[in-house]
Amino acid sequence: FMHGTTVATNAVLESKGARVGLLTTAGFKQVLHLARSQTPGPLAGWIIMVKPDPPAALEDTREVQERMSAQGDVVRALDGDQVREIVQNLVDSGVESLTVSLINSFASSAHEREIKKIIQELHPDFPVTLSSDVLPEIREYERTLTACMNSYVRPKVEGYLSNLEGSLGDLGLEGEINILRSDAGLMTTGLAKENPIYAILSGPAGGVAGALHVAGRAGYSDLLTFDMGGTSTDVALCQNGQPTIARETKLGYFRVKVPSVNVHSVGAGGGSIAHV
Repeated sequence: FMHGTTVATNAVLESKGARVGLLTTAGFKQVLHLARSQTPGPLAGWIIMVKPDPPAALEDTREVQERMSAQGDVVRALDGDQVREIVQNLVDSGVESLTVSLINSFASSAHEREIKKIIQELHPDFPVTLSSDVLPEIREYERTLTACMNSYVRPKVEGYLSNLEGSLGDLGLEGEINILRSDAGLMTTGLAKENPIYAILSGPAGGVAGALHVAGRAGYSDLLTFDMGGTSTDVALCQNGQPTIARETKLGYFRVKVPSVNVHSVGAGGGSIAHV
């Protein structure tokens, strides 16, 4: 059973995700707010820009006493007691999901894994995202943003997929359930619950995969796909029987660094009314 879904996409676009708590290295509390220096619009873009709220608020961000070098060596050991206090404080304050994104964790994820272990000891079923799992790459802003986005949509996607599995089980389905990834590949529901960010453009990718399948059967390998829904139309370029894959995805105001089919959306669908 293969399933494409826009649950994660809609959660981001409608700003209806979870309340995310962020744990980062001491001195880097503002990482999501500093972001990148580019602003939209003409020269005065920085004056008129309305800066979007990041997926983890500043009041839900905590600094952890630790430091790894860029080579992955321990510069400052992790303070486990401080982490326990921080985690309990965040959970008590009402956060629904936690993200751990430490500086240089792309070189060594040891401290992030230690923190996850502490969180699971305190709250075994609490959703935790490690930046070194989601995007083990240099550049802390992109890594932190992508990990926080994963936490932002995770509770909603987990609930949706659990209901889907339960309903299909009640119907007697014994086969494997797979979720469509943003790059038109497949992943298990277990992985999709942990890392729903990989399915952030699952719906549009399904349109491209379906069009490619039909076109291939008809003998065409180079094509433009055209997928019209009720609210938007998605177009993608495919060459040599393969979709064009982008390394990052723009979703709302944010650029999330996950591989996805390079789809361009226009806000005109089957339900749109055109007038002169």
